[in-house]
Amino acid sequence: MTKQKTAPGMAGGHHPAGDRANTANLFLKGAPVALAVIALSAFASTASATEDGTTHYPVGVNTVADGYTPMPGTLELYNYSVGHWSNTLANNSGNETIPGFSNSGAVDALRVMYTFAKPIGPFHYTMGGVLQFSYNHLDVGRESDSATNLGDLDFQNYLSYVSPGHKLFMYFGLDTYMPTGRYNKNHLVNPGKNYWSFDPSINVTYHVNDKLALNSVVYAEFNTKNSATHYQSGNSVDTDFAANYRPFVHESEDSFAQHLGFGIGGYFLKQYTDDEIDGQTVGPDGHRAQAFGIGPQVIYYTKFGGFALKYQHDLAVRNRAASDTVWFQFAVPLLGSFRHVGTE
Repeated sequence: MTKQKTAPGMAGGHHPAGDRANTANLFLKGAPVALAVIALSAFASTASATEDGTTHYPVGVNTVADGYTPMPGTLELYNYSVGHWSNTLANNSGNETIPGFSNSGAVDALRVMYTFAKPIGPFHYTMGGVLQFSYNHLDVGRESDSATNLGDLDFQNYLSYVSPGHKLFMYFGLDTYMPTGRYNKNHLVNPGKNYWSFDPSINVTYHVNDKLALNSVVYAEFNTKNSATHYQSGNSVDTDFAANYRPFVHESEDSFAQHLGFGIGGYFLKQYTDDEIDGQTVGPDGHRAQAFGIGPQVIYYTKFGGFALKYQHDLAVRNRAASDTVWFQFAVPLLGSFRHVGTE
């Protein structure tokens, strides 16, 4: 079994464009990334454009090679393409809040990551950034809006680690989301959020054997106040997870099947502090978001990177849009190692 510190097919970190229920963000869980939806809140009368349970981090993006970063001295390109659709905006009981609600969109997020060659003790330093472009359309009763533009930038700093036996791959660090995307408080849909988010995370891949890899990430998100609406989105924690299996990994490398992997992936999002407007709690429950998403994924590993196609369906949704999402993501080295990725 050959495993190396590279991104076998979309890997690591969050990336894509923000939350699927957010107007502009991928990884796909990134999504980015990725992924963007913005919904009209039940409290729109007090805030003309609320965050409505969305996050900058694209929940569900990190379900393949979560603990991988580029190999030392390598620059890699990641791309996350996401399509999503939703017909339900759930309240705190999980019931539909607004009849006639419909939201759909698409996001493409580009992410670059570079791992410096010189180690820092047992770690390597990796830095990266995500730029995403989104289209989003929203219908709420007789109201309708759409937007196409660049979203908020994400700047990433990580320390990565690989165990001596190459069974454990992990990295940890901070994503900083900057309010660079277009925003207008009078619009129902905005590519940007108009506030900063700071997301510390830990990302892990563990190879049980040559065929089976377990993946998990934990992201916490801390938000600043939207200066245009005085809306303060509550802080949240998201866990992305996946089990990926390569049944034909011992076949000849000339075989198409040898490069295939199959898995189940998803996420669980929980907001743990209240949304506030001018220091006052929004609604009786603080408008705390929750969602659980899960679905199948197919992965194709190549000598230079990899590709993944994923589907996720939302369950147990509270105070946000319940979505169905399709992801296509890939990773390729631009400079540095082109060595065989081996098993994920």
